[in-house]
Amino acid sequence: MKRISLLLAGAIACLAFASVGTAAAMPTEGIVNTSCSTSSNYVAGHKLTATVTGKNVDPSQMKYAECKIVKRVLNAVIKKEVEKPTVIEGFRITPSITSETPLTVKYTGLFRGADTATEIRLKFKITYANN
Repeated sequence: MKRISLLLAGAIACLAFASVGTAAAMPTEGIVNTSCSTSSNYVAGHKLTATVTGKNVDPSQMKYAECKIVKRVLNAVIKKEVEKPTVIEGFRITPSITSETPLTVKYTGLFRGADTATEIRLKFKITYANN
């Protein structure tokens, strides 16, 4: 009986050590939840803010969730007045007109990692100024 208890205790200790070892080796999940702003004379109020969210963001693709690239996406959308789904800086930008007078367009953007589970989303609404 004593041998079985020692054998069982040894087996449990090995399993506990193995599970801790694999948990430490698993990659941590990158989560993004921030906002980025830019300004433009083409936007009513001259300021545009986008919400940036992401999950499973791989460290090698974290730069796509930073404001530097998000601002470039926002400025490109403003400049081009995107009217149909298009890809800018790796984000698939999809417009949805919410009002025609004044022109207000709600945009969503999605970036997906090619070989990772990275998923970064942008949401913003532009009310274009009458120039």
